[in-house]
Formats: sequence, C-alpha cells, structure tokens
Amino acid sequence: MAPLASRARLAPLAPGRFGLQVTMDQETHQLLRYVQALLGHAPPSGEVAAVLKRALEIASRQLERQKFAKSVRTRPRRGAPNGRYVPAEVRRTVWQRDGGQCTFVSESGKRCGSTTRLEFDHVDPVARGGQATVDRMRLRCRAHNQYEAECTFGAGFMRGKREEARCRTAQAKERAQARTQAQERARAQEHRAAGKATPSRRPARSPRARRLPRRPPPNRGSCLQAPPCRTVRTSLGRQGCRPSDSIRPSAGR
Repeated sequence: MAPLASRARLAPLAPGRFGLQVTMDQETHQLLRYVQALLGHAPPSGEVAAVLKRALEIASRQLERQKFAKSVRTRPRRGAPNGRYVPAEVRRTVWQRDGGQCTFVSESGKRCGSTTRLEFDHVDPVARGGQATVDRMRLRCRAHNQYEAECTFGAGFMRGKREEARCRTAQAKERAQARTQAQERARAQEHRAAGKATPSRRPARSPRARRLPRRPPPNRGSCLQAPPCRTVRTSLGRQGCRPSDSIRPSAGR
C-alpha cells in the first residue's frame, strides 16, 4: 500500500475496517456536500464513507478507460499488434494478469510492490522486432523500465536518448510559442486592415478629460489706456469740452 500524505492518517480499526483522517479545503468540502445532495437517499443517512466509496468507484472506471480503454463492450482488434502501439485489449489483459503491479523481481526473489507510474513494457525491445502481444508485454514501474533499457542498450546510450527527448520537447515548446505569436500578429494585421485600432492596454480617456487649450486672458491695462472712441469725441465736442477734460477732477472736489 502506497504511503499517504503526512496530513492524512489511515489506520486499521478492525478486520476489514479502517479509519481515515484527512484535512480538506473549502472547495473540497463544498464538492463533498454537493455530491451528497446529488446522491440523495442512495447512501444510508448520507454517510461520508459511502459517498467516498461511490466516488472512488466512478473515478476508477473513468481512469481504467483512460489507462487501457476498459469498457463493457469490446471491439475486435484491427491488424496485427506491432510497433510501439499497444492495443486496448492487450493492455486490459496484461493489467489484469499482472494485478496492476510492477513485475520486476530482484535477484533475491522479491517482487517490486510499486502500483503507481506503471508502464507497459515490451519483453523484446521494439528496436529488435518486439511485438505488442499479451505474452510479450508486462507491467513495469518507470524506474525498473529505465533500468531494463539500460541493461539492454547501455547506460550511455539511454542517457543520450533521454537528452534527445528533452531537446525535442524544448523545440516543440518553442515552435508552439512561435505559432502563437504568429497568430497574434496575423490578428493584429487583420484589425488594421479592417480599420480598427488594435486594442491597447491603456484605458481610453473620458470626454470630460479632453479639454480644449485655454485662451490667453485679456490685457485689462490696455482698455484704460485706450483713447476715447469716435462717438464720445463727437458728443464732447458739441458741448465745448475736450476729451481730456472729461477725466479731470473738478476743483470743488
């Protein structure tokens, strides 16, 4: 049995019964309550253990379909099994035969107990004509699968293969990024061709913020020094006064 996380505790209480203590976040708690509501009266009194068992059964069926295409109705195999592709029915049979456990056996006769990160391994390497049949396939954990490959082809050869695989992954990532950037540039060109401005990150200014330039203030001193207009001169001349006399203070004041 694989060890659980440090925050979870699984302890046997009685024959066939175990106690599980686990800490969950708010989202998991809400999901648990939601599944209880969906099941209704199916589990007795909405027990958490019954809900957990039902959820694990559903999850196991989905994972089995993803892992080795397990289904109730199987279809006949098409073509002969060869190359690296492993047919679904071969994966199902090998998984059931090996009990979902790594089949590596040490020199002392102890079998590996790993049940996680399992891989379908060819007994005869594919590079040497190995075929994906039930008799020539087995379950191996990743560590023992790599160990078997190093024993067959050499540690240096497998180290180079792993480096090539890392380089291919990095190149594929760079090509994906370049493809995404090319698509963004193409969309920007389409916007410009359609007469639409490319949306910028800066928010647009409101109409109130767009103020017109201020006009310079009028020079009030120039109004005081300006000479009287022609109409004022004419009216003052008819009264026998000069324009300069109209602004002189009188003697009595």
